[in-house]
Amino acid sequence: MKEVSLRLAFAAFCVIAQLALAEDALSSLTTAESHNKLITITDAGIEPKVLTMRKEDRIAFFLNNSSESLITISVSFGNNATHCASENLKIEDDGSVQSIRPIPPKDFATTCFHDPGEYLFTVFGVKSAPQGIQGSIQVR
Repeated sequence: MKEVSLRLAFAAFCVIAQLALAEDALSSLTTAESHNKLITITDAGIEPKVLTMRKEDRIAFFLNNSSESLITISVSFGNNATHCASENLKIEDDGSVQSIRPIPPKDFATTCFHDPGEYLFTVFGVKSAPQGIQGSIQVR
């Protein structure tokens, strides 16, 4: 009798463990992993100055988190193709991406990076750095 109880307890444990594993698997299928990266512009500068992305990460957000600076952004794509830019950015003939209007505080701009390489960018308009702040995005 004791052996039957142990077997039933073990079987119940196995069923509960399988249900927990199935729930974890379902959760991982229904929870999308973000492939977007964030560069934050503050009154003190940009964070991070060097953003490392994987090719799969795809999109970088430039968030103006300053208190009152109207910023503009310039991103050099060099010889790499430019695939997308948000409505407040323009893809130029030389492949660079430029702001077409200032980005106010609490607003953002986005652009895509599909090719490995280093992309240099400059943020203009931060009051503490009137000459502009340079950074880079490295796609691996």
